[in-house]
Amino acid sequence: MPKYIFYFHDNKLQYVKKNEIKSYSFSYNAMLYGKIIHIEQFIKEFKNFIKKEKINSLFSPTIRVMCCIPFYNVDEELLLMAFNSVGINKVEFKLESDYYPKKSSVFLNILDTYLIKTWVVNNNFKSLVYPFNLFRDKRELLSVCCSSVDDSYLLFGSNNKLIDFVDILKNNNYSVHYYNNYKTYLIEKALK
Repeated sequence: MPKYIFYFHDNKLQYVKKNEIKSYSFSYNAMLYGKIIHIEQFIKEFKNFIKKEKINSLFSPTIRVMCCIPFYNVDEELLLMAFNSVGINKVEFKLESDYYPKKSSVFLNILDTYLIKTWVVNNNFKSLVYPFNLFRDKRELLSVCCSSVDDSYLLFGSNNKLIDFVDILKNNNYSVHYYNNYKTYLIEKALK
């Protein structure tokens, strides 16, 4: 079991330290949509975070990074570069979809600035990212990403207004489910 679990999304890091779920925000100049966009700025802020949280120790801790979908090789390389810069060499990467329930639902991970829609095709997960700034409002976004009333939608994510998304879908006769712990659902699943 890793000593720490990190989940990068938006410009934030949700992490577990001593079984407590915490959150840390990076500047929008360093991270956006859970991706590093400026490596030098990110490393500078990441070093401050590691120092503040006293995560680095004499022995390099093992860290599991839950990766937002889609996750590319370049994303992994940039994260490894950042971890190595603070002396952390034991990093394990897991896709967030590894923690999804084994149901035939459409998963909507609703974050602060974007939505990730994931569904199963031929026993493989397929995902699309919908940045909020491309849509007028939540209704328009949901009308584009939720195309079939026949599908069952499972919602979770860090967005404070997730219940608004649930209400819009329910009012349009969609089958909708969500967890009471929707903000921390993925990271809690990673703890088990």
